[in-house]
Amino acid sequence: MSARVLLGDVVVGDLRPDTAAGQTTLEFDASYATSASRPVLGRWFEDQLIEPPRRFRGTPLPNYFRNLLPEGALRKIVERRLGTSEIPEYTMLLRLGENLPGAVRVISDELDLHPLEAGERQRRDAKDPFRFALTGVQPKLALSEVDDRLTMPVEGANGHWIAKLGSPAYQCLVDNEFAMLEWAQRCGLDVPEHRIVRASEIEDIPADFDEDQDVLLVRRFDRDGDRRIHQEDFAQVFDIPPEERYAWEVIELEWVHYGSIGAVIHALCGEHDFQRYMRRLAFMVLSGNADAHLKNWSLLYPDGVNPRLAPVYDVVSTVVYPSIYTYSSLRWLEPLQPTLEPPMQLADVTLDNLLEVASLAPADTSRVMDDLEAFVRDARDAWPDIAAAAPPVVSNRVTKHLAMSSLR
Repeated sequence: MSARVLLGDVVVGDLRPDTAAGQTTLEFDASYATSASRPVLGRWFEDQLIEPPRRFRGTPLPNYFRNLLPEGALRKIVERRLGTSEIPEYTMLLRLGENLPGAVRVISDELDLHPLEAGERQRRDAKDPFRFALTGVQPKLALSEVDDRLTMPVEGANGHWIAKLGSPAYQCLVDNEFAMLEWAQRCGLDVPEHRIVRASEIEDIPADFDEDQDVLLVRRFDRDGDRRIHQEDFAQVFDIPPEERYAWEVIELEWVHYGSIGAVIHALCGEHDFQRYMRRLAFMVLSGNADAHLKNWSLLYPDGVNPRLAPVYDVVSTVVYPSIYTYSSLRWLEPLQPTLEPPMQLADVTLDNLLEVASLAPADTSRVMDDLEAFVRDARDAWPDIAAAAPPVVSNRVTKHLAMSSLR
């Protein structure tokens, strides 16, 4: 059963599954492919010859679409509501296709999703919050706010907030991310509107979630009223499977690192956004965030064509959790000997390491150095006020990390 791919209301092409081969093919619409003013689906596709009959195959989906789907705990919740322990990715894409991240829509004329879902059709009503796709592994919901009431948006409507819930595995996760967003905002980074509420304030919150917990609300930057603003993360930009988002683990991906992300941002978004990116790298180091993988950096397309660096999101201080590694989730530069060079500890990263990253783009490194020195000084000065409002476990461990950090 084929499905139509759109960007808003613009037809992009068709997805056609081959069940026997376990693959799905994307074929671009001829009008879209030949249009000089077409909205951008993905940078990787823009670098290819997309005119039909050129086809892009993936197992089970092209990587671009796999990166639109929820993972981890969030995927398990969706699967549980379907009454199955595992749902094919193509089926999940169709189920969530009207409310994917960015402006992408994937629509089938006949939503015959999966035999296992036959008994669940009564649950696919306007109130089902899992008709909304949010990527990542942390439990999340899409919410609307009407007259100060937080509700599940009806199907086909836009949820303008992301509700991020905690996890028993990670102490004070909601407060941790809130503190990092507050710190980032104090440092002048581009941070979405955010606040903490009680889960009980969300009307008709699904039984999957505890009503007595705190929830972090973050305003979606890919929605503006009824308008969908397109976005893509760097796993999509580089055509990387979602399970390989920690590219340092894959020897064949030694070319994927913070330097190559920066070079792309400089080339596509310009000097100003590149400067914003370098400041965020510095903040990642200072805050002890070892989870800044490919899917936690994105491009945003406000006009559908020209990309900008998307605002900060998914900023958690992972040094708060002893079970998580303390080295960066990506390499800083392409290694000379990938199998012999260990990942760099965040506490060991210096200003010189950041300048080496900047050197891969045609940027003025002296200006980058001056800007980063000022940013690091301001970020360190801002932390005590943030620490005073954060839970002790967050405050103490981030403060200890800052004392050890070589970035000064």
